[in-house]
Parts: sequence; structure tokens; C-alpha cells
Amino acid sequence: MKIVIVAATDNEIALLRQKIDSSFISDRLDINIDLKITGVGMLASCFSIAELIFTRKPDLIIQAGIAGTFDSKVTLGSVFAVENEYIGDMGVNESGKFKDLFDLQLLQTNDFPFSDSKLKNININKWNLTNLQIVDAITVNEVTTAPERILQLQEKYHPALESMEGASLHYCCIKTGTACIQIRSVSNIVGERDKSKWAMKDALENLSQKVLDYLEKLTHLPQTL
Repeated sequence: MKIVIVAATDNEIALLRQKIDSSFISDRLDINIDLKITGVGMLASCFSIAELIFTRKPDLIIQAGIAGTFDSKVTLGSVFAVENEYIGDMGVNESGKFKDLFDLQLLQTNDFPFSDSKLKNININKWNLTNLQIVDAITVNEVTTAPERILQLQEKYHPALESMEGASLHYCCIKTGTACIQIRSVSNIVGERDKSKWAMKDALENLSQKVLDYLEKLTHLPQTL
């Protein structure tokens, strides 16, 4: 089984990289685990994920990354699996209202690979092996900071998380029929730019542990932590 773990930046999987080495899979010759850095944002990540699908032909792609949350009640450092992705900034702002490509009728709501305007991982229950809480997310190229924009996105899409690469994974994998799961840990509240109020250390440590737990479940190998 070919597994590729992708992340936008090396920082997001640096702890994981320390744990995944030849000893982790030495007893399972039928398991191959690669790690790939895709770059930040939808353009870089979409190209990188598409390229690896066509060249490596993985059986499963795991996207590991941090995210902001729209829910102030979420404990920072919590880890989730994403089922539905929305593209949160592709469209136009008119009179204080954001209209996406579906509102503008440049796309129909069920134009492949979209389903009811979203990029849905239809196999999320099959691949959510560690029973992470499943949520919806939006992907943006510009991190959301303005309170009015945050409210706009919440009212339109009702997302739990925001990232800059999640939609790329879903788009490429739906288009090619590639199995995937998006695992994200929460580092901050969306809109909070004071990084002293972020929980980056907890988010990275928890993300690493949850992905290791996932690989343990997937490969039935002894825990490495």
C-alpha cells in the first residue's frame, strides 16, 4: 500500500518526520510511506498533489496541517477530520455580500467534482480510522482577519475550520478517484493575529500524534511514541 502524507510546510510535519523512518515500516514490506511538502496556498498545493497522484499513484493521501477555527468554544490543539471543503474567496464582493462562482452561475452546484457547491470526501467514514470528529472547512488564499468578513463566511458556509490547502486535496482526489483524508489541528481562532494567543506547539504535537495513531491503526504496527 502506497501512502503519501502531504503538508503545506515542513514545520507542520517536522515532528512526524522524526518518527517515521525505516524502522517504522521495516516489518511491513507491503507498506510504503512517503512525505511531501506541497507549498502554501491553493495553487502550489493543487499542482503538487496532482503531480504526486499521477507520478506515484498512491493508494491513500493523508493531508496533515494546522488550521484556524471559527468556533471560539473549540479547545486550541484539538484535531479534526474534514468532510466537506468550500472555496471561501473565489468570487466577488458586492454591496457587502460575497458571491461565489455558484452564485455568479459560473459553475452549477453539482458540476463535478463539486456536490451541492462543496468538495465532499464521500469516503470520510471509511478512512476516518481513529474516529476523529468530522467537520466542514473552507480554503482561502488570503487568511481571514476582518470581523465582517469572518461573519460573512460563517453565515454563508458554516465552516468549523479555515486552511489554505484543504480544497486542493479534495479537488484533486475527487477528480482522480484517489482515497484521501484531511487531518487538521487547531492552532488559533480565525481572526486572532496575536500569536501569543495561539497554541502552535500543542497543535503541532497533537497533529503529529494523531497522524501516528492513524498510521498505527492503518498498518497495525507498534506505537512509536
